[in-house]
Amino acid sequence: MTDLIERETRARASEKPSGRGIVAGYDETPESELALRWAAERALALGRRLTVVYAVDPLVPLRARSDRSAASPQAVHRAVREVAGRGAELVRHAHPTIDVRSIGVVGPPSAELVAMSEDAELVVVGRRRSARSGANLGSISFALGAHSRCPVVVVQGDGHATIGPEHPVVVGVDTSRSARRAVSFAAGVAAASDADLVIVSTWTPAEMEPWMSRLWPLGQADATGGVADRGRAEDCVAEALAQVRRTHPHVRASTRTLRAEADQGLLTTAAGAGLLVVGSRGRGGFVGLLLGSVSRAVLRLADLPVAVVRNGSL
Repeated sequence: MTDLIERETRARASEKPSGRGIVAGYDETPESELALRWAAERALALGRRLTVVYAVDPLVPLRARSDRSAASPQAVHRAVREVAGRGAELVRHAHPTIDVRSIGVVGPPSAELVAMSEDAELVVVGRRRSARSGANLGSISFALGAHSRCPVVVVQGDGHATIGPEHPVVVGVDTSRSARRAVSFAAGVAAASDADLVIVSTWTPAEMEPWMSRLWPLGQADATGGVADRGRAEDCVAEALAQVRRTHPHVRASTRTLRAEADQGLLTTAAGAGLLVVGSRGRGGFVGLLLGSVSRAVLRLADLPVAVVRNGSL
């Protein structure tokens, strides 16, 4: 059974998004429907093609029956395509003008979506707080954040506020290259949605080892370090603002610097926002197996859509 499904999977080599449109992962769960709605609104705002994708691991159909009986690979593949097709119909019903197609594949969902990200402008998935066996969008969202070749939006929480004048785009910045890419992505979303852009950088005084107190008068080290750290944060947001002014001069952009841990500062600022954008420094290979600590924490804790923009993903 597994060999037959693998042959069927290899035979679908032509099933991939064409052009740099938006890809939405869909599996008929409420979380994936929320992500699909978000992706459709983005496709409508940007005038992009939307591809609805359902991917299922080849072992899932085998584990589903305790008596080890199995449907034919053709029947499995047909059922998978029907799931994706129903997602596309939801989009057509809500937004008849969107160019939407569907792809159903038998293969590991994370790997399939990462492969499709090579030819996509954006990948959108939902994230369940507790996932079922075989369809873990939580692990999928983290895998995409670490490996996707284009920006990824993870839609989570009980609902979402539509990006626009009342619900800004918030982007976190530091001195990394991925932060500059995140700013570029965030400014583009804000421009397409007539939304404000809030550029945020956080800082905390460097931790002191006990012996260091002997080198400076009491309190001097902490004060000096705090000034320097705050100055770096202010430089980061100033550079990001200048970048936005050059590339998207009509976007309403503002800056904030906060004395806070990065994840908490971003989440606090993003309360009521339509989208939170963070960079991730994954570089592929072994290093790319891990998301940055900030992006991982934000994905875990946020209750609004989060975009992760990796190095090399734009």
